[in-house]
Amino acid sequence: MKSLLFLFFLIVFISSCSTYNYNSTYHSSKMLFDKNEFAEAPEVWDFYIHDSKGETYKGRSSHITEVSFTTVLAKGYVAPIPEILNREEKHRQQEVHIYVQDKVIEENVISKFEQSDIVEVISFSTPSELKMIKKTNNVKQRAWYLTVLLVLGIILGSLLAIALVVWAVYVLVLISVLGMGCYVATMAYGSYDAPEVLVLRRFRDEKLKRTFMGRVFISNYYAFSPLLVRFVKRTGFAERFIRRKLDGFVNRLKANNNW
Repeated sequence: MKSLLFLFFLIVFISSCSTYNYNSTYHSSKMLFDKNEFAEAPEVWDFYIHDSKGETYKGRSSHITEVSFTTVLAKGYVAPIPEILNREEKHRQQEVHIYVQDKVIEENVISKFEQSDIVEVISFSTPSELKMIKKTNNVKQRAWYLTVLLVLGIILGSLLAIALVVWAVYVLVLISVLGMGCYVATMAYGSYDAPEVLVLRRFRDEKLKRTFMGRVFISNYYAFSPLLVRFVKRTGFAERFIRRKLDGFVNRLKANNNW
């Protein structure tokens, strides 16, 4: 139990300390238009256009064909491109930075760029790498969920086992206090002929057997009490607990019936 809890918190610690080493990678303009690369799903990428004057524009509604890249641009600030993204910059892994030659750029209108207009492309991950990253993250997420479910299952299972033991002890006490059968009493006092067992047997024969409900109870008691006795007979605490309860009941029987 302690080992599993340690493993659970170790996974949490490792996850919180892990880094995201996405290297900035330079690509030729040809890769931007490759239908198996960025052009396959342009909607998943965040495109930024950098012109020769050092201005940066963010694109939206981008579309890529084999010969052209179209997007609607709006001027905005973008943080400098690092060599490696750290954990705090994970959100930038889908950025694609496109450097273009001299060209008049208008904002909020559809801008069109051909392969000859593009000098180079920089990204932190390629489409194939992004797919692998997402696949790995999904596997890690499933492993995380399974670990949490395992730990919760063990905790709940342990609590259920404890509850069953407590329930069994109280059922035995209840059966003993109400029915006073021989199985439970003999287990508690260690002898079939113990004085307390004789008093309980007398209560069964002279009181319970004279009523219909008493006879029903006795029948059910003899059907289930052997199983319960076997369940807790090795638990010294359970036997001492039951014997303590029976002592009080036996004393009341003696006092009320002059036995």
